Amino acid sequence: MTSAVSTAAARTSSGPGPRGAHRALLPLGIAAAGIALALILQVVFDPFRTDIPLCLVYHLTGLYCPGCGSSRAVHALLDGDLRLALRNNAVIVIAAPLVAAGFVVWTVQRVRGRPTDLWPPQRVVMTLFVLVMAYTVARNLPALWFIAPTSLVGA
Repeated sequence: MTSAVSTAAARTSSGPGPRGAHRALLPLGIAAAGIALALILQVVFDPFRTDIPLCLVYHLTGLYCPGCGSSRAVHALLDGDLRLALRNNAVIVIAAPLVAAGFVVWTVQRVRGRPTDLWPPQRVVMTLFVLVMAYTVARNLPALWFIAPTSLVGA
């Protein structure tokens, strides 16, 4: 019993874990589910024509949070309208390819059996936090009206 435990511990700490194409099943499943959900929502839900109160911050304060306009931005991206997507939420448009690249790196590392730390360094997190907060303040300034999301239906 002791040797089985020590053998298992040695296996997990001595380098890469199991490798193979079967390790891509989880990332492929996540990607397929995300794509299916996005396409279903694209067909069923149009945030430019339907007013669904998604943002509690906006409805309580009248201020745009960093996520305001993100559903409209994603919808516009899926329609191929980059300009409208950027107009509704530039942070989402910029983050989308970065998240996709991180997902690909995670998938490749997983297939190769290498451990992957998905959390970026603290400096990167703090820099992104400051940038997003600056964007949030800027999009609520009247002089920078052009980076606020497009008006809501019925608002």
